[in-house]
Amino acid sequence: MKKIFTLLFCGFAFVAANAQSVDYELVAFLSDTSQSASMITEINLGPNDDLNPIYLLSNNGPDVIASTDTLYTDITIEGQPFGSMYIPGSYLQGFTSGTQTLMYGDQPLATAAQIDQIMTYFNITSGQFNMCYEVRIGGVATDPVPANNKKCITVKRSNVGIDGFNAEEINVYPNPATNVINVANADNAQVSVFDINGKLMVSVESASANQTIDASNFANGLYFVRITDGNNVVTKKINVVK
Repeated sequence: MKKIFTLLFCGFAFVAANAQSVDYELVAFLSDTSQSASMITEINLGPNDDLNPIYLLSNNGPDVIASTDTLYTDITIEGQPFGSMYIPGSYLQGFTSGTQTLMYGDQPLATAAQIDQIMTYFNITSGQFNMCYEVRIGGVATDPVPANNKKCITVKRSNVGIDGFNAEEINVYPNPATNVINVANADNAQVSVFDINGKLMVSVESASANQTIDASNFANGLYFVRITDGNNVVTKKINVVK
């Protein structure tokens, strides 16, 4: 996964060319993009909230990244690689020694449906997970203090439970499926099916007790069935094999 950053520069100075040494410090994750933003150690999300962390990056000098270099942010979830975001060095020429900038994705890191997939894929049952960001330079410039490049944050999903229906009673079958996916015991809930990239394939607003979903046009692969009843969300994995 690669996404491009949106930047809000906190300061500008004379542009240095052909930088060779840049001490980037990932200072902290922030609550928002306002001037009164606070440093945070956890992000609290509702069941339908997207995830797009904001962090404060400092250039401690002495140089600026070369315009031909690339700044990467590598992401891990529960210690496992999740993906990277990047920004070309040509966009960072105003980010000189002694300045700071806010950084975040131009699109959410993960939509609500994709967070369901993350928690299901990584077998996270506690409603929260640990996520780490680590910045690195790709190119000729070096970072003399890599120890300050990494910060971690806890992501919590609030109001995600099984009140109103029993997750153990909800059955998605057969697995693997071919042309039809059956969802049992999700009466009156919203049932949505997403592919592994988070694309919505089909959605049923008020499911029957034994809901059938046409999967005849689905390609082979892994899918996630999201059952939503108010603030309660259950996600099941299913494979389609033809």
